[in-house]
Order: sequence, then structure tokens, then C-alpha cells
Amino acid sequence: MSPSKAALFAVAAAALAAVVAAQHRTSQTAPSEIPPYYETEAAAKPFPKTLAPETFPHPLLQKVYRIAKDIPGVLAQQPCYCYCNRTGHKGLLDCHRDSHSAG
Repeated sequence: MSPSKAALFAVAAAALAAVVAAQHRTSQTAPSEIPPYYETEAAAKPFPKTLAPETFPHPLLQKVYRIAKDIPGVLAQQPCYCYCNRTGHKGLLDCHRDSHSAG
């Protein structure tokens, strides 16, 4: 992964972590289990198609969805702590198939 992509991923991950932390603070009980994720990039293939970054008017959301499009294998190996696995998601990449990660 190039340094610029790594930096963008770090920014997006930090923003997502802040949102998730805020959601957990407002919930009565936060689950303690680690949500599912793929152990390897190969296990996540074929990658789901993510929404086009241009779908979103906000530049930060465009950047997040561009990262998802550029490095799907990395996101597939990350658990999603909004616990959307209860709706069939299997890793952070799945949140970018629709507008779920946009809030």
C-alpha cells in the first residue's frame, strides 16, 4: 500500500472509530465480542462492489468510499464495531456496499 493510501486509510479509520465510540457511549450495553472479519484478503474474494465515491456530496465521505474502492482487501480484514454483522455484514468492507458507513 502506498504511503498516501495508508494515510487516507488512517484518517478514515480514525473518523470511523470516533463515530463508533460515540455510538457505544450512547448505548445501554455495548457488546464485548469482536465482530466477524476475514482472516485474509483471499478469503474475502470476490470483493463486494462498493458505492461510487461521487455518490456523496461531502468530501470526507467521498474520501472514505474512495479508500474502500482502492483497498478492499484491507477493509475486509477489519471488524466493524457498529455490529452490522447482525444484518449480514462480514467485515468493514461490507459497510461500503451501501450508504451504511455514511451514517
